[in-house]
Amino acid sequence: MKILIVEDDSAIVELVSLCLRVSWPDSRIVFTGLAQEGIELADKENPDLIILDLGLPDRSGLELLKEVRTHSNVPVIILTVRDEESDVVRGLELGADDYITKPFRQMEFVSRAKALLRRQRASDSGSPISIGQFHFSASRRQVTCDGQSVKLTTTEGKMLYCLAQNMGKPVSHNDLSMSIWGEVPADAANSIRVHMRNLRQKLGDIGMQGAIMTKSGTGYFIKK
Repeated sequence: MKILIVEDDSAIVELVSLCLRVSWPDSRIVFTGLAQEGIELADKENPDLIILDLGLPDRSGLELLKEVRTHSNVPVIILTVRDEESDVVRGLELGADDYITKPFRQMEFVSRAKALLRRQRASDSGSPISIGQFHFSASRRQVTCDGQSVKLTTTEGKMLYCLAQNMGKPVSHNDLSMSIWGEVPADAANSIRVHMRNLRQKLGDIGMQGAIMTKSGTGYFIKK
């Protein structure tokens, strides 16, 4: 496995690398303290996971994330000192799969990274789902409707796959959280709302407005 760390604090790079190598001893870790070089490495190295700081010296980590998302659905975990809700929302809206603030708990960080990669592999091996003009390829994280296609992030793909598997039945925030992260983080509800907004917007772009419905007090569902 190959992991890209974009972080300008050498102590954090060392700590994160240690955490990752304990769980994945054979992993190859590439790192840089610059956003521009991070963009180039993300394209050149094709990593399985990106750990991204936001406060980088040359450009914002959010700019890196936005650029990477134009051509890649690689799982991205933001790891930053910024804990304002606006920063969290912005990061998730731009396509981050998880958002962890510093100082961070090492075991929780590893657990969330494992859950993200595990769910990605599970969805990658999932069977394609077709309902009328709606086609979803879990392995490619691509949705097609009436000839139009859109790419989803890893987290968006997991959400849609979970909802599609429960067609017509409301899925709660907790159940979606378990499907995505394998746990229910304290900020799960807010994170899911942001990811759901992004997913609905992408589906709307290919003519699937209103495909995902909300049942108040219960959860989300796809209409049969």
